[in-house]
Amino acid sequence: MARPNRPRRPGRDSTAPGDAPARGQQAAAVSLQPRHAVRPRLVAAVLSLLGTAMLSVSFAPFDAWFLAYVALVPWMLALDSGASRRWELLWAWLAGVAFWAINLYWLWWITVVGYAAATVCLSGFWFVAAIVLRAALRRRWPMWLTLPVVWVALEYGRAYFLSGFPWFYLAHSQYRQVPLVQIADLTGQYGLSFFVAMVNGAIVDILVALLAAPRPSRRRRAKRIVVAAVFTGATCGGLLGYGHWRLAEFERTTSPGPVVGIVQQAFPISLHGAGATTEKILAEHVAASERFIGVGCDLVIWPETMLPAGMNAEMQRLDPRQLPPADLRALGRRLLGPRVDEFADEQLRNVLGDWLNGVELSGGKRWVGIREYAETICELSRRLGCPLLAGGSSIHQNPAPLDDRDRWVTRNSALWFQGEPIPDDRYAKMHLVPFSEYVPFKQSLPALHRALRAFVPEVMEQLEPGRRGAPFDLARDGRSWRIATPICYEGTFARVCRDLVMRDGRKNVEILANLSNDGWFVSRLGEGPYRGTTEQAQHLVQYCFRAVETRVPVVRAVNTGISASIDSAGRIRGRVELTLDGYTKRTMVNGTLLLAGEADAQYPLGTAPQILVDGRVSVYSLVGDVFAVALSVAAVAMATVLGRRKQRDGEPTREQQKDIA
Repeated sequence: MARPNRPRRPGRDSTAPGDAPARGQQAAAVSLQPRHAVRPRLVAAVLSLLGTAMLSVSFAPFDAWFLAYVALVPWMLALDSGASRRWELLWAWLAGVAFWAINLYWLWWITVVGYAAATVCLSGFWFVAAIVLRAALRRRWPMWLTLPVVWVALEYGRAYFLSGFPWFYLAHSQYRQVPLVQIADLTGQYGLSFFVAMVNGAIVDILVALLAAPRPSRRRRAKRIVVAAVFTGATCGGLLGYGHWRLAEFERTTSPGPVVGIVQQAFPISLHGAGATTEKILAEHVAASERFIGVGCDLVIWPETMLPAGMNAEMQRLDPRQLPPADLRALGRRLLGPRVDEFADEQLRNVLGDWLNGVELSGGKRWVGIREYAETICELSRRLGCPLLAGGSSIHQNPAPLDDRDRWVTRNSALWFQGEPIPDDRYAKMHLVPFSEYVPFKQSLPALHRALRAFVPEVMEQLEPGRRGAPFDLARDGRSWRIATPICYEGTFARVCRDLVMRDGRKNVEILANLSNDGWFVSRLGEGPYRGTTEQAQHLVQYCFRAVETRVPVVRAVNTGISASIDSAGRIRGRVELTLDGYTKRTMVNGTLLLAGEADAQYPLGTAPQILVDGRVSVYSLVGDVFAVALSVAAVAMATVLGRRKQRDGEPTREQQKDIA
């Protein structure tokens, strides 16, 4: 008589129902099968969205940092909730969609298309994580190790995907836990993300050991719990011990730096409607900077793009009479738009001359020229008795234009004024924001570039990336410091700041000065006042990690906030803020911050923390993202092994899952 066919085993650790008690193994198909009337699909949905909510409030400005250590637990349990594979993965992905849709709300009014695309693309990383982690859960791999390897690998991939978006890393929730943050000078921010995910994974291991159905033997449960607790506890102890040791070094390795004055204004930016005029923006920054006269500043810093466009040295030296007609009209189109066609070549040369030098208008008014603006700032520098560092759009002739409209390019630059009418513009932003500051494929696929450009509003001028330049040299009273200036979004990339700090294997910079403009990310209800969003606080947090990774203090000047000083241990030492009736406001605030580097400096604007430069060279500065790369290789290996096992063993059918349950 032929033997009856037996169902194929669904996985290495799964067994037929009758074998489970004999062999003491767990059933791979279901570990947390509900023992009540609630449907498994609903359990998966509730758990997934609960994880989204807890993870969201763990980040700034809510700062419920402790929730980050458990936020992934419900999401992970939803992957083993007893629902079908399709529903478990669907809810894991939808939880990611909800997370990014909620937390990137400040992109909505800038670009609906970009907001939707970012939400879908970034939630894809959650979906990939869910596929790998669900398979690992069903094979009872230790989550205290598997979860951090997979999650950090995907964080690292997110730093490069479509130019990169290194936002909402698990590590960022812990920026106030200063001893833990110190690991970033070895592993980058990924080391702390690993630990946070490790704690989540250990909790999952313990819950699975206690709640799995059918339950494993007491010995196996105890082993799973002890291993997870021991390795996680040892890692925690190691991080805290290392962190306190590095903090104890701080007093011995730091020395007073320069006295820096930071100016913060609150000019919102909108794609619709007119904003503040160039004259108003410049006048208010000059007036705020005058508060530093006589204080003894070594440097005053303004935020990104607060200067009129075209303040760079190339424009200051420009002679329109010497420009060939094609270059003349291309520059005129960049400055005047379609109106350039109203002028003959000679008239256009006169118009550009007026733009540079100024001209008297009717009614006693005057058009202030770019060179006059430059002289105003240089005069301010002379009255301050120190250089002034400010951000502005610089205009340059393009040596390799694609067409006549491409003969001139605009860069987002940092300009250095020191009593001379010609500013030093040695740095322009290298890492631009895709589909905002630039549309990709300009050189490689021009036709695709033009098609994509149609989806970006014309008012959003496309920029040219800069190339790595030398840091600015600040020499004062026999002492000198080198200052690098990551501009806005690019400062969120650890690799960019590391590249600015290191040169030829040596530390080449003492201070990072981040110039940002967060005026895009403010909200307004009807005709009411503009208010800040969560973006400003989240942007600030990034620089706590840049400071520790490079052991270089960071100073920030940010339009609409939050301007601040961060020491090389990642501590926020001072912020521009306004306190009224016990409520402290840091965004949409006009103010100044004096950062006093000298021990005996006077602080007429209130006692301010010192800028302390750090002589240490971090391991991360020397080796970069070796830790994250190693975890990425491990994650690929894990996914490969799980994929091969799945092909060999097959996925259990719904009937087999019911039998096992």
